[in-house]
Amino acid sequence: MECQNTKKTLKINKDKTIGTIVIVVEGEEDEFRLLKHIFTKVLDYNYISMKRKKVMQHEFVSKNNKNTVIVANTKSSSIKSVIDDKNYKDKLYNLLKKDYKKTLKNTNIYIIWDRDKEKDKKDKKDKKIQSYYETAINTFYSSLDNDYEMNGLLLLSYPCHESYNISNFKKILFKENFNTSIECKKEFNESIHHVKDIDEKTLILAVENMHNGLLNYNIRSYDPTNFKRINEIVYRKEEESFKNNGYFNALSLISVMLVDLGIIQTED
Repeated sequence: MECQNTKKTLKINKDKTIGTIVIVVEGEEDEFRLLKHIFTKVLDYNYISMKRKKVMQHEFVSKNNKNTVIVANTKSSSIKSVIDDKNYKDKLYNLLKKDYKKTLKNTNIYIIWDRDKEKDKKDKKDKKIQSYYETAINTFYSSLDNDYEMNGLLLLSYPCHESYNISNFKKILFKENFNTSIECKKEFNESIHHVKDIDEKTLILAVENMHNGLLNYNIRSYDPTNFKRINEIVYRKEEESFKNNGYFNALSLISVMLVDLGIIQTED
């Protein structure tokens, strides 16, 4: 998609058939709450949660829609768990095979993660933490077609997914910066907006903010089916910003998922 596309040229296609998709997240509650709102309240899709240490729940069943979104988390918030957590992969494999006659290789899978330096401090004993992000970027570059044992498109938020929440309401987000996820979360939580306020119009604004952020890094277009190069550029630029300035430029790539699924499209 061309990043020059503006709000006027983008639209939501609520009738788009996406089938069954999987979204892997790191958090216990906030990401689940965000995704449940988008896919049930805004799009009216079926919604299933698979939280660690909890029984799978069919939290929302649509009366009019056969599309199904499964949101699951790994055993920890470390990016390393996306690669080596065998348990969540087994649970997803069994669910997809039993209930949907699908596999981890013919299902669109998205991995939504924070690039949070606070987690680096928690994982300070593990000096390879940055290499795990780089491995994940090189491994999970397509939601439906990569060379790993399961599909997966890694979509990072800088510094955390709350930058996506803010991008639904605040114009020119790319001029904002945060040195910690705590600071970013505080701005959203203390604002007048809430996750429940996200709607079709705000989803479009979030895409516009993401496009402006990419243009800020001289990225003029992107292909969600092979996102490795874009992820590498953004990751490098954001790491340089943090190293040189002590902060991340606010940017979330979550909107790429909606573009990849065809839920957000350009006007004909």
